[in-house]
Amino acid sequence: MATQALPRRRTKRRKQTGLRWHAWWPLLLAIAATPFAIKAAEILPLMGPSGIIRLRLLYPTALLVQQHLGLPEAAGETASQTLMYLQFPLYGLLLILIHHWKSFRTALIAVVALHLLAAMAVWLLPSL
Repeated sequence: MATQALPRRRTKRRKQTGLRWHAWWPLLLAIAATPFAIKAAEILPLMGPSGIIRLRLLYPTALLVQQHLGLPEAAGETASQTLMYLQFPLYGLLLILIHHWKSFRTALIAVVALHLLAAMAVWLLPSL
């Protein structure tokens, strides 16, 4: 009597739900890039009209808060400066959070789309 070999059960490896230390590299990279972006923001307005356009592309959220939320001048300036320092780390954190549930490509597309949406708002709101 021949015995038949039972098919092996495939076991699914469980995906770990916690974030490992190497998952934090987008945030660390964003924090490292922030001082260079701040320095560029100091130099760009001195370059004339093309510098202002580049500043709008680099820091759209800071300009959006400063110019279009209707805050008093001091509060708008403080919020704008805070966003200049927090914009890229927030992008890194958002990238980590979305990548935790979706693919890295999806997370990157979402962050770039958010940035471009803010840049379009900075360009379109003055014309309204």
